[in-house]
Amino acid sequence: MKLIHLTDLHLVPPGAMLFGFDPAERLRKTIERINRDHADAELCVVTGDLTDEGDPASYELLRDVLQELRVPMRLLLGNHDYRANFLKAFPDEPRDENGFVQSVHESSAGRLIFLDTLVEGSGHGSLGGGRLEWLLARLATSDLPVYLFAHHQLQPIGLPHFEPWNTENWRHNMRAIVGAGNVRHIFHGHVHVDVGGTWSGIPFSASRGVAHQIIPNFVRRDADFVEDAPAFDVALIDDDGVLVHRFEVSDRHVVEISAAGPRPETVQ
Repeated sequence: MKLIHLTDLHLVPPGAMLFGFDPAERLRKTIERINRDHADAELCVVTGDLTDEGDPASYELLRDVLQELRVPMRLLLGNHDYRANFLKAFPDEPRDENGFVQSVHESSAGRLIFLDTLVEGSGHGSLGGGRLEWLLARLATSDLPVYLFAHHQLQPIGLPHFEPWNTENWRHNMRAIVGAGNVRHIFHGHVHVDVGGTWSGIPFSASRGVAHQIIPNFVRRDADFVEDAPAFDVALIDDDGVLVHRFEVSDRHVVEISAAGPRPETVQ
């Protein structure tokens, strides 16, 4: 299975700017790259912070821009989103029995589970309100490998800036997820940095996202926000493993290489 992972779009209303740049234009360039090089992907999952302030105009703009994407997609919510406004713009997105925007997709690689970790009015995440129980029920009924998608990190990533914005009760949640025994990888957003590793033995990955990024700092609680190139991940999933490749959306000079080495006139 080939899967695209996008995160942290932070769209603002048409004509507005965010930190001096246009998030919608960054998203358009990202979609152009996906359509050009990865239109054969089975699915594109966007793990939240679809907008910066959760306003209706930004969701309407997002809906228009996403029409250009030639890969089927699923949308998750982040702490910058607003559930009611999102559902007005995307009324067909599936919800659980409690109204949370979370669902299951049976893919060629196994079961994909999309989580709603949004706590409106707060930056931290949660699997409360029946969301953890909903997840554990879907884990219990799968005989196939399971892949989780969430906006918030389900376990800390070692950066002091994000300690207040973790998912609450993460130790309890992760013990329950590990106990299910069938979660193979966790994809998340929220942190605006490139990071990957294992949580309680389960591999995870996140990219710095499409909008602004953060320079990792292992001491300070404040953060340096920067405008690096938009990034997205391509996951290649089969019986042997999960490979995550990161792509930057930037203009690069291609150096022509021959068997004898690079041509001097093309090297910069």
